[in-house]
Amino acid sequence: MRTIKRTVSVLLTLMLVLGMVTIAIGTASAAGTYKINVTSNIGKSTSKDYNASTEKVTITFNIKAANLIGTRGLITYDQNVLELANTTATKIFPNLTEGLVANTTKTDGRIPFSAYSLNGFEFNTAKTYVRLTFNVKSCTKDTTVKLDILDLIGSSTIPNKDETDEINYIHNGTINNPSAFKASVAETVTPEVVDEDPFIQSETLALEGEIGMNFYLYAAPTGYTASNIKIAFSGPGTAYNKTVQLSSLSGGTRNGVAVKKYAYFVAPSDMTKTVTLKFYNGSTLVETYTTCVSDWVDKNISRFETSTPKVATLMKTMLNYGAAAQIYFDSNTGNLANKNSSYALTKINASQISVPSGLDVAPKISGCGLSFTQSTAALEAGTDLRLKCSITDATKAKTATVTCDGKHLISIPHIHSSLATALSISRAL
Repeated sequence: MRTIKRTVSVLLTLMLVLGMVTIAIGTASAAGTYKINVTSNIGKSTSKDYNASTEKVTITFNIKAANLIGTRGLITYDQNVLELANTTATKIFPNLTEGLVANTTKTDGRIPFSAYSLNGFEFNTAKTYVRLTFNVKSCTKDTTVKLDILDLIGSSTIPNKDETDEINYIHNGTINNPSAFKASVAETVTPEVVDEDPFIQSETLALEGEIGMNFYLYAAPTGYTASNIKIAFSGPGTAYNKTVQLSSLSGGTRNGVAVKKYAYFVAPSDMTKTVTLKFYNGSTLVETYTTCVSDWVDKNISRFETSTPKVATLMKTMLNYGAAAQIYFDSNTGNLANKNSSYALTKINASQISVPSGLDVAPKISGCGLSFTQSTAALEAGTDLRLKCSITDATKAKTATVTCDGKHLISIPHIHSSLATALSISRAL
């Protein structure tokens, strides 16, 4: 009995790892598209669209100015929208490192800075004056990043010998000699904004006791009347293949946008099988969308490698688990879930697992007219624990019930009254 229970303990460990984690980060499409505007007091500006899928914005301001020896300025931005990703001053001002003073940790959305060197700064050709990288915290409005160059000082001699040799191209924000310098600005957002899908706001990997996808759909799809929209879900998860009205799904908000949610789960061996969403406006098919668990991971895992490596490891482990289930059940083995992953599982054996107190004890169920036979893992449709027992007293068994953590699961009379009766407890771990 100990060998059986240790094997079950291994499976339970795997199921608990997969069953107690929710990955709530997905690939989002825009609920609304807004602009990140870059302005300056020398007239150079740019603008980029951003939306809920935008993670970062990078702004590069270049200057060309002969014999530049000093500068002072102020950068302002909205901290409710943007968060400075790199606060290292020498990274933000890569060509102003000598004599640089910059406060990149202020909490009011300002970055004051200055730099001065008698030996001058190399801006005789266009070089990066400021490079800012921001994380996008929220997407609810247009926002502006402003660069005010308060002082831009040149010199008639390098190295500068005397204050009288200084030339104020810009002094206290006033441009004295606009022909003495040239400026340009560039802005990029990552990922780039793409055309907005009217129906799908985002999708996330669902590991809430089972494996699947959470689909977040716009509660008010642009260009359509929500009450006319229905969605047909189809794929390997038979229990989730339904046609439903958009308005009937449970609702909530994501990134401040009203959404409807549908969770679609698959068996471990079905991670590479396609899930299809068909959107109908009345009886007219207006959009078809397909995805699968392994494809979602392949497309998104690189983002997690840097930001949350433990989540990336979990996803790669999950793909290995899916591939093993495919091979065991001979399901779609020409397209294994881990085909794009080289991550190797660490082998363990039963002796490495500490058996919790009470796990080695066979359940005492003779009072229910039952005799415990064995416990196994059921992986065909989910990650479940299957308990098997034999009926020893049919009269007592007819009135017996099964509960787990206080939840009523099944009554014995509803089980097929064969000699070996199987009780399958799903997501009860």
